[in-house]
Amino acid sequence: MTAYTNPFTGQTISPSQVGYESLTVSGSPGAITYLNWPINGTSSTNVAANIMEITATTTGQIIAMPPATQVSVGQAVIIRNVGTSGQFSFTVTDYSGNTIISIPVAPTTATVNTYYIYVTNNTTNAGTWGNIAMGVGTSSASASTLAGYGLTAIGSTLNTAYPVTNLYSGSTLNANSRASFYVWSAGVGTITLPSASTVGNNWFAVIKNNGTGILTISPVGSDTIDSNSNQQLQLTESLVIVSNGSTGFNTFAYGRSNSFAYTQLALSLSGLSTPYTYTLSSAQASNTIQNYTGVLNGNTTVYVPATVQLYAISNNTTGSYTLTISTGVSGGATAVVSPNTTVMLISDGKNVYNANSLAFTTASSITFAVGSASAPSINFLGNTTTGLYLASSNQIGFTSGGTSIGVANSSGWQLTAGLVGGAF
Repeated sequence: MTAYTNPFTGQTISPSQVGYESLTVSGSPGAITYLNWPINGTSSTNVAANIMEITATTTGQIIAMPPATQVSVGQAVIIRNVGTSGQFSFTVTDYSGNTIISIPVAPTTATVNTYYIYVTNNTTNAGTWGNIAMGVGTSSASASTLAGYGLTAIGSTLNTAYPVTNLYSGSTLNANSRASFYVWSAGVGTITLPSASTVGNNWFAVIKNNGTGILTISPVGSDTIDSNSNQQLQLTESLVIVSNGSTGFNTFAYGRSNSFAYTQLALSLSGLSTPYTYTLSSAQASNTIQNYTGVLNGNTTVYVPATVQLYAISNNTTGSYTLTISTGVSGGATAVVSPNTTVMLISDGKNVYNANSLAFTTASSITFAVGSASAPSINFLGNTTTGLYLASSNQIGFTSGGTSIGVANSSGWQLTAGLVGGAF
């Protein structure tokens, strides 16, 4: 074979290479386009460049590689069929016409249209050629490297995971608690949530009360849970809690206990402005036991949904104003809850009735709360600030409109409001 060696080093001399060649071929089927090695610059057309982009405008075109004897083994070119829809594939052969590879047009990225073609034997003009398809197959990422919170690697795939953590004392969750399953395994306790704005939208955790006492889930700052200041889980109850990224958290998949069905709403009414009303959300109203606190700035009405429900309402607010519970339905009855009292109320979807309005045919003893001049323990429907209360030990107090008008004890009567007309 012809040798191309450096007279000084004895090493094979590779042709001066051309980096890129764009070529369009056409003709009758079977037409051959011979490529040339760019040896000493003897040919400036159809050069076998490092990278060749070829378009066949007619069918059956053949691209013949130059003689393999003119280069060393390992000499290579990259040939790409850049034809588009309506154009054609072509065949790459060795110098003697033996097929190396047929390269199709690639209308989609799923079709390989680029090949790396190289000499493996240069003892004859035809030589022996190898080829490697380029852009074929898929890359493979490590599932274990990709697995973050809520995911685990099983083999080469990613799978959903809820790491289980048992809690035996009060704990505060954080950003790393994402997608975790917390099982409360103690008595009465509290789990504190992270700031919703800190962990961002879509942070979530699963919580179950598997302990022996009520578990309170408490947000921080001004965050809420379903518009509530906290969420209580009775024994065996569970839920999924999700951050909305700004004002707090929302819940779903709330599994309620069949044995301990009641939950409590703790709601402050401080800061309300005229018309001094508050409308409960459906989530808030689902709490049978409701405890109202805070300073009332005026006579306040809390609106419950127009549904049938039983409520235990505790009025622990301060300020000399009334607290009224109503459905808001026109013509419906309302119930006034006196300060420092707890009453059972029944809603029929329109009216709210005081379930403590009782009638007895006979009773051996009835015990009332102590009451006060502003909130007498014995009062009247629609006028809860007028009635009787225990002014002090063994002394009955009389009040009208929230103001004491007299007391009575074993020594006699003392009227603070005086007498009006009549004889005494």
